[in-house]
Amino acid sequence: MTGSNEFKLNQPPEDGISSVKFSPNTSQFLLVSSWDTSVRLYDVPANSMRLKYQHTGAVLDCAFYDPTHAWSGGLDHQLKMHDLNTDQENLVGTHDAPIRCVEYCPEVNVMVTGSWDQTVKLWDPRTPCNAGTFSQPEKVYTLSVSGDRLIVGTAGRRVLVWDLRNMGYVQQRRESSLKYQTRCIRAFPNKQVPAVPPPPASGMSK
Repeated sequence: MTGSNEFKLNQPPEDGISSVKFSPNTSQFLLVSSWDTSVRLYDVPANSMRLKYQHTGAVLDCAFYDPTHAWSGGLDHQLKMHDLNTDQENLVGTHDAPIRCVEYCPEVNVMVTGSWDQTVKLWDPRTPCNAGTFSQPEKVYTLSVSGDRLIVGTAGRRVLVWDLRNMGYVQQRRESSLKYQTRCIRAFPNKQVPAVPPPPASGMSK
């Protein structure tokens, strides 16, 4: 059952949903990636699927670059850019292992991908082309962009904070105090501190 303010979208994915993103500046369009290898664009008020495109493997994340361009990546190692107006597709690049995360940073105007190949890559969406590859200590499971900061969560419960204006070094390194592997990280709205619990003080129990 759904509540009075809820409704089911028509033509849903046929397998698990991996990511849901609203279009910039509007709640009309919803981008949905799925383990059924598809990325779907929905017109929410009209409750209709406007467009669907495919990968050759499960899609693990998707993101809007602008209202007319979607980016996505997944188990096929491929990063795709899709023009939502013309339905034209562009293979932008690849990782050496599945792409787990795809985000856009408007302040620096770069797309960011994180992969199980233990790298984060930056992409210039105007060209589009690779703008840099940066090694991480373990597989990347989650990342979040806030302002010009990039927060990366990897295997081993590690959390790293990068400055997207200067990726020459890591600003902060932390280990999550949570017992289990970090699967999702989101930055606070003030863009100052990553939303991950700090390690407990010395002598305090977890």
